[in-house]
Amino acid sequence: MKALLRVRSRFAALALAGLCFATAAHAAFAGIGDSTSEFLAVGPGGLKIEGKGTGVSVAEAGGNLTVTAAVNGLKTGMSLRDDHLKKAINADKHPNATLTVARSQLQVPADGQSATATTKGKFTLNGVTKELDFDYKVSRTGSDYHVQGKTQFDLTQFALEQPCYLGVCVDKTIKVKVAFKVRDN
Repeated sequence: MKALLRVRSRFAALALAGLCFATAAHAAFAGIGDSTSEFLAVGPGGLKIEGKGTGVSVAEAGGNLTVTAAVNGLKTGMSLRDDHLKKAINADKHPNATLTVARSQLQVPADGQSATATTKGKFTLNGVTKELDFDYKVSRTGSDYHVQGKTQFDLTQFALEQPCYLGVCVDKTIKVKVAFKVRDN
């Protein structure tokens, strides 16, 4: 009887070890290296307001990949416009914009390969979350993934007013691009 219990105990230990290994084999993506975010707002007469930011972070939890961009650090090249931008998007109350997507919806290329696709995620800006289509390209080098994504959205759908200054208004549609690198740890 003791021999049978030892065999069962060893089998249970081996099964548990195998389960732990299988869980570790599917590690989570984590952001590494440089990242950028950019936006473009256009208006009448060829008006273009371009902004850039840094501080894009990426984390995976619960089967979802979340990309977070600090909106309170966006720069347009003009300090007065930066102040107006931060006030217009409520950056003091909502300093980040996030895009959350299920990892299962993303194409993950083999080493040395690339993938380009369109999918949906949950985009949060100004404390409002909406489903949003986005395009992305991902290139893989070993366990590193170089990602570029782009989308556009209507500001007014996120409880924000159409930006105007001295009677000149930009379009409600804002174009956004991000670039970052993640590692499958």
